Amino acid sequence: MEAGSRIVVAFVLNAAWQVPVVVLAAAAAARLLPSAAARHRLLLAALGLGLAVPLSGALVGPGALQSGDERTSSPPASSRQEATAWRARLGAAAPHAVAPGPSVRTRRGPAWRRALALRRSAIERPLPEAVRRVAERCRLRLDVGNVAVRLSRAVASPVTLGARHPLILLPEGLVTSLEGDPLAAALGHEMAHVRRSDFAWNTAAELAAVLLAFHPAVAWLLRQLRQARELACDALVAERVLDPWTYARSLAALARSLAAAPAYTLGVADAAILEERVMSLLTGRARRRAGAFPVVAASILLGSASVAAASFAVGVEPSAGPAAVIGAWTGRVEEMGDLPAVDLKVAEKDKQLSGSVTFYAVRVGPQGPTVEGKDVVEMLEPRLDGKRLEFKVKNSRGETLAMVLKLTGKDEGELGTRGVTSDGGEHPATRELLVKMKRVR
Repeated sequence: MEAGSRIVVAFVLNAAWQVPVVVLAAAAAARLLPSAAARHRLLLAALGLGLAVPLSGALVGPGALQSGDERTSSPPASSRQEATAWRARLGAAAPHAVAPGPSVRTRRGPAWRRALALRRSAIERPLPEAVRRVAERCRLRLDVGNVAVRLSRAVASPVTLGARHPLILLPEGLVTSLEGDPLAAALGHEMAHVRRSDFAWNTAAELAAVLLAFHPAVAWLLRQLRQARELACDALVAERVLDPWTYARSLAALARSLAAAPAYTLGVADAAILEERVMSLLTGRARRRAGAFPVVAASILLGSASVAAASFAVGVEPSAGPAAVIGAWTGRVEEMGDLPAVDLKVAEKDKQLSGSVTFYAVRVGPQGPTVEGKDVVEMLEPRLDGKRLEFKVKNSRGETLAMVLKLTGKDEGELGTRGVTSDGGEHPATRELLVKMKRVR
């Protein structure tokens, strides 16, 4: 449970600032791409990176990116206590932040059931001949495979369902009110969704956004994705089915007749960006293609921002229980060979840590280093903070030496000095002690 909470907290912390970095880079990179299809692909990649970057930081952690000084340094005790309490509060709140809220569950949960219900609402009878001819013409011009077109009384606008076996549902009343170009625009737009596999990509995007539903930047990114998707479909229809002017007029007609379309349709009559779609068709922006240089530049911009964000991922250090430090530890300095430099004995009684520290006096002579004596002192005020055992000792001069044993692995650690307190006050240690420690029992 602790590891899971730590991952959730790290994910929320990283996503809070990494997602805006990725989204801002995607927004800047998208301006380099004139093609709506290329922008749609870029925004899909941005959504995937927006999930992958904070998730990788939470699972892998930032330890590999920290320098040795950062790993051995120790912040003031008051700062660590505040950080520990803050992490505890965040740990309690983070699962609620990551868990989809009621509105998200309301949108996504019943959506699958509505999709299945819509499939069952298809009327299994032949299409009217005029509709069949228009559907066949659109299918051939857009070069889509086997796609079923059916009538339904349960939809108010054309709907595309399914990825492997796509199904286009037309409102039963639509075939009597629309004909010619508007009907070709509606069917062509839905078949453009099929050609581009938009249903599958949209499902993947919605699932990826579930873990990031708490972030407003993701809501903006999803809106941009929907707009780029519709513009990309418009470009396909204007290129292969209807000329841009005719298609623009047909879109306006569809927007008037299908104004009550449900929000979860693929948006052939999406009036929210109708003006932008029409202007894109009339000015030719819908048919622009992205060259190699803009695509490479946009990819580099998005990739660089993602790598930079991942490099500064934050992590939540796991706490170690008393069992991780209780026992006998011995430490050696490489220059002294096999001779001991310091020993620790750590015990626990009534949930209170205690122990002793043995310092060895080593003399280097003609025959090499030898142990001349040792000094055993009591471990004062031992406390476990995360993976750090902090304590104090008093030397023969009456000075209080602050020390810390940082756990670096199973039965392994590094012992270092933090400062010295004397009658003149507290000051940093004049000679830093860093000893590799190993638990022997």
